[in-house]
Amino acid sequence: MFKLKDIDKIEWNQVEPEPLGGDLAEDLDKIINKVVKYGLNDWWKYKGFNKESKSEYLSLKGPFDRFVRQSIYMAKTIVAAVKFKFYDEDIVGHKLYVARDKYMKLLRSCLYHHIANSADGWGVNQEHLSAVTELLFVCWLVWDKLNLRDKEYALNVLNKEAINVLGQEIEYNYNTDGSSNGGECRTIVNMENANLLYLISVMTRKSKNSAALREKAIITYRACFSSLNDGDMAGVNIGEDMILRRFDVQSPFATSYLGVGIKPFIYSKIAEEDLPSGVVRNFEEIYNAFYKSEIGEDGKKQGIFTIYDKKSRPCGGVLYPEGARGGRVNESALYTMDIFAYCLGIEQVNSISSREWARVRMKLIEKNFKNNEKYSFQGCSQFRNIHGEAVCSELADCYLALFLYLTAKKAENNFIDKFSREEYEENE
Repeated sequence: MFKLKDIDKIEWNQVEPEPLGGDLAEDLDKIINKVVKYGLNDWWKYKGFNKESKSEYLSLKGPFDRFVRQSIYMAKTIVAAVKFKFYDEDIVGHKLYVARDKYMKLLRSCLYHHIANSADGWGVNQEHLSAVTELLFVCWLVWDKLNLRDKEYALNVLNKEAINVLGQEIEYNYNTDGSSNGGECRTIVNMENANLLYLISVMTRKSKNSAALREKAIITYRACFSSLNDGDMAGVNIGEDMILRRFDVQSPFATSYLGVGIKPFIYSKIAEEDLPSGVVRNFEEIYNAFYKSEIGEDGKKQGIFTIYDKKSRPCGGVLYPEGARGGRVNESALYTMDIFAYCLGIEQVNSISSREWARVRMKLIEKNFKNNEKYSFQGCSQFRNIHGEAVCSELADCYLALFLYLTAKKAENNFIDKFSREEYEENE
């Protein structure tokens, strides 16, 4: 389907990574470096990777969620810190070259053990799809560091997974008459399918074969948050109250998939393309519905999902008005949703800014990590099953999105200043 020559390399001279300033970026810089420290030290030893240091590939023997998925997410987190130049040797306790060697070892091992390259490997499975997307994305970020065999393995994964996802049907939570289909939230399934298709289409955009993937990705994005008010799809994924449901209960986990939409935001910014239509469809309405609150008889603010203190100030944590059957959500997933809102210019939501919610949620993320460093790999969950993305991966996404947003804004302001200056000089 695609060949190595079809992979479009990132123009890093256009992105120009450099450490960001500002409180949001500094919060992320600090926590991500602590996560990387844990990953390159305790986690690495705990997984037994030290014993396999001379092997070409790590064995990754064990449950997918505990080995392959964690390895992909940790590689992504390390790459984010290294590639975007906020890796701190003093915090992590390792020289930069050590971090590079280890993320390459993780990436190569995950590629090698995929079913496209090894018999009885992982992959071509809906539960593995989000990890496939992350693996290919990180490979794309460090494409210039991969050797020829690494690239061939990555291409094998890309082709095998692309063919599989192209054949998937778009799913809906409701029929056009409003009746519920129940079960898993189809927005989750659709978003994961669309993210992989769109990423591959961006990576291979110079190939004529990428058009089919992009077309399928765009229509799938449009379906993710389609409502009865839109009326332009074969079904609906959001009810009249603009709250997402999973297993027929109001679900903070499902709603947090608004934040997963930050991935195409990142891909499009890196590729200098417009954000695909549908990614932010009904975003503001859903975001506002999630943060909807009322003043109780005692004068205190009460949210449907959100928690406030005695002075009606926002707190971390989340409520489950209809129980946790819809899945438990991490603070990091909601933080990602807030960062995405900030990058989209949604400053105020029910009198409290998305930025303020992000700062409050970061405090709880830092507390959770301090209490237990294994929190880095915690995913949103449904009972004992892991469904959602790991904390470390979501934090890496947030930093990249924030960097690309602020970089674009800075460039735009510089252009406006330059234009205004030239116009003034001409008038003189």
